[in-house]
Amino acid sequence: MRCFKFKIKISIYLILISFVASAKENDENSNRFIITNGYFENTFNSNEGMSSFPMSIYETYDWGFRKISLDGNGVGRFFSWFLSALFQVAYLDPTYLNLTYHEFGHATRMRSFGASNVFYYVDGNFTVTANSYFSLVINRASYPSQSAATSGSIPAQNSSTENSLIVTAGGMNNEILLSKNIAEKIYDRGGSVPDFAFYFMNKFGPYSYSKINPNEFQGGDPDKIETYYANLGKNISRTDFQQAYLFSMLASGTFYSLLWGDLKYIGTGEHNISTLEIFNFSLPDFSAFINPRGLSMETMLHYRVNKNISLGLAYETVYKGDSYNQVSPQIRLSSKVNGGLFRKISAKPQLVMGFSNGLDLGGSILCEAEAETVGVFLKYTYYNKNNLYGERNIPFIDKPHEVLGGIYFNMR
Repeated sequence: MRCFKFKIKISIYLILISFVASAKENDENSNRFIITNGYFENTFNSNEGMSSFPMSIYETYDWGFRKISLDGNGVGRFFSWFLSALFQVAYLDPTYLNLTYHEFGHATRMRSFGASNVFYYVDGNFTVTANSYFSLVINRASYPSQSAATSGSIPAQNSSTENSLIVTAGGMNNEILLSKNIAEKIYDRGGSVPDFAFYFMNKFGPYSYSKINPNEFQGGDPDKIETYYANLGKNISRTDFQQAYLFSMLASGTFYSLLWGDLKYIGTGEHNISTLEIFNFSLPDFSAFINPRGLSMETMLHYRVNKNISLGLAYETVYKGDSYNQVSPQIRLSSKVNGGLFRKISAKPQLVMGFSNGLDLGGSILCEAEAETVGVFLKYTYYNKNNLYGERNIPFIDKPHEVLGGIYFNMR
């Protein structure tokens, strides 16, 4: 009886969501494969640039799922969804995608402080090495679902407890960055059924990692981060960032947009997933980050003015540690083009403004031009190493300017 009442409550809740929240259909191509100069690891050392590779794999997988899923009836759709999610969670993501991008997060922070001898351990026994991110990804085929590691030495002049914490937290921060990029992609261009498992693995990964029993696995990132915080005089434990990670996942609108989209697919066969919106406002997303100043939580909210204009506002605050606030407004403008090589163009400028004793200003602008099957993009970013975003992502501490460009292929 209790189970029946629970099912009734869940059904009513889902019906209410469907009435109150709506998912705006997006006429843009939802899946792309991107080639960018950001893939040159040692030259550009770009978190944002390299994130295009796992994003491209995600989107290629989404495209493939649409082609081979059994959509004829509910049983076939559930079978397709379940097997896909199992494959993603048990093999694809931990072997090739979020774990390797986690390790790349350590590597970029090392290089940003001047380390030149960075390499990766491919296997869980730390005996097989790789000298590049792509070599790590390829060689992971021989060590499915095993752990990996990154090694390198920061020059003495840049060695400090703060910088060591940035390097150590770089892995988990990169997983959260990737989950943010998935959420932004879904809002801007729409998503697909497999996105739920991909998003979940990146959002949940840092929580799962920090939950590992320290008596069984000593010397991992959570242990080191606790030690660094203690050395900095901050009373921040792994329990604190466990709670932050769990809250940020369960409170994020993208989590429920994807969950609702997958349930809708099983019920109706609809592959396209869009962000749930209430009166054109997206449900807010939350992202937890680890910084030398302390633990921060970012809240991201979008407003869709119309199909060509959307506004975004992110607010990040250090809620446990040294007081610091960061505000990041953005706007996305797109327009169809009549005639010529391209059929659509878009621009997405963003400011990143950190506040403490003064203003720490950074920002970026992304421009895209898209034809029927291919598109090109160019992105300029000014990283301010003193704000939270810049500290986590600046390619080199003495080179705040970054220019990324490339080509992408639309998959239909």
